[in-house]
Amino acid sequence: MPEEDTEAQPTTAIVVLGEAMFFKPHAYIISITLFLKEQFKDALDQMAVHDSLDTMHVVVKTSDLENLYDTEAIKEFYPYLKAGAEFQVHVIAGENETSGEEDAIVVRTSLVLGGLRFKDQALGGDGSRIVTATKPGKDDLIEEDEDEDEDEDEDEDES
Repeated sequence: MPEEDTEAQPTTAIVVLGEAMFFKPHAYIISITLFLKEQFKDALDQMAVHDSLDTMHVVVKTSDLENLYDTEAIKEFYPYLKAGAEFQVHVIAGENETSGEEDAIVVRTSLVLGGLRFKDQALGGDGSRIVTATKPGKDDLIEEDEDEDEDEDEDEDES
């Protein structure tokens, strides 16, 4: 998708890995269903422009996590996310399954190594997990500057 395109761009992307769910999107939502791990990292190449997404969801069944979730792919999505955008990975428990802590560790690690900041992890009543991270943004830089200023003030007080 060319970056000079002036049409309204989607602001949400949903990537479904395997048969985790069926989703019929609105015009402002990109919905992609993939069945091969190799396709994951290229999922947004023709569908989104850089700095256009407010939210991205990846949905995968626990049983498909190892075979379809490419932990190296997250860094490929980073340029498409706006500063402060939320990235959620939904690990759906299948029948007679639960998403274990090991699943959450794999997802959390991939999000952080992909340049995102871990925000939250929620366990659903059905055994599913949602791991949420955000792309660092302008507000994060302001907070870091304020923290540094506070540290400098404390150092001066101790002198």
